Amino acid sequence: MGTKWPHNKKFAFTIVDDTEGGTVSNLKPIYDLFYDKGLKTTKTVWVYPPRDKFTGESLADRVYYDFISELDERGFEIALHNVGSGDFSREEIRSGLKLFNQTMGFYPIMQINHASNLDNLYWGIERYTKILQYIMTLLYGSRRKYYGTDPSSKYFWGDMSKRYIKYIRNHTFNGINTLKYDPKMPYKVSDKEAYSNYWFSSSDGDTVDEFTELISPRNVLKLEKENGLCIVYTHLAKGFVDKNGQINSRFKSHIDFLSQREGWFVPAGEILEFLNKASPERYASQSYLFKLDVRWAFERIWKKIKYGR
Repeated sequence: MGTKWPHNKKFAFTIVDDTEGGTVSNLKPIYDLFYDKGLKTTKTVWVYPPRDKFTGESLADRVYYDFISELDERGFEIALHNVGSGDFSREEIRSGLKLFNQTMGFYPIMQINHASNLDNLYWGIERYTKILQYIMTLLYGSRRKYYGTDPSSKYFWGDMSKRYIKYIRNHTFNGINTLKYDPKMPYKVSDKEAYSNYWFSSSDGDTVDEFTELISPRNVLKLEKENGLCIVYTHLAKGFVDKNGQINSRFKSHIDFLSQREGWFVPAGEILEFLNKASPERYASQSYLFKLDVRWAFERIWKKIKYGR
């Protein structure tokens, strides 16, 4: 018997949507679908427009801001994907968090590190246990450093993260039952406690093909049987809606099937809060984290072979 979910639901399911490439036109049809089907999920945003190779709208775009506000009013969760795409200084981040609060009416409780932003928190090689860091350094040499948790850097904002951000995502796995991979989540890491609170894992649904395969009816029934939890991490701007505004038919069909099951469909933050209340002081040991690291590494290799990324 797995976790006992609220309202006697048989499993829990949610989505964390990476904001890269996201616009009102390529996202609204999907969120309208989610709302109609009773799926409340998590939408990450940028406060500022991108200043590097990535594209996507931000809270600085009035129409996009109105769309995000509507999602918030409808019960979707709004989270942070750094304050923007590119490298942002401490003062820019401070202003960005304040602007987020002024526009949304609250501070984000969830942060997802974005790509290669120098202001990322515990990112790159710092994501992993010291054993894996050592092995990766031997294999690949020194890796690019990220400075969000370095007090001597102009990109430092770890103290603000500690104050406002409750949950940060780390590992991503291939299977649908995220909790089966990471039963301790959300967890604390003692040597990262200075500038972080809790960490969680997710299931990989990066593109429409990967997402659709992940939530196939067969996998959903498996998740239900295990009383499990799926937190899908995805980019809903990656091919889920075509140029004519039509939602991918296979994806829509699978969402229809999912929504008809006895699932608890609430945002990621609400699910993590529920898990947290069961054991609020859950520290992950180095051996536990190392097992996550090794499993993640093997699954990334498999994903690269299968999808070329």
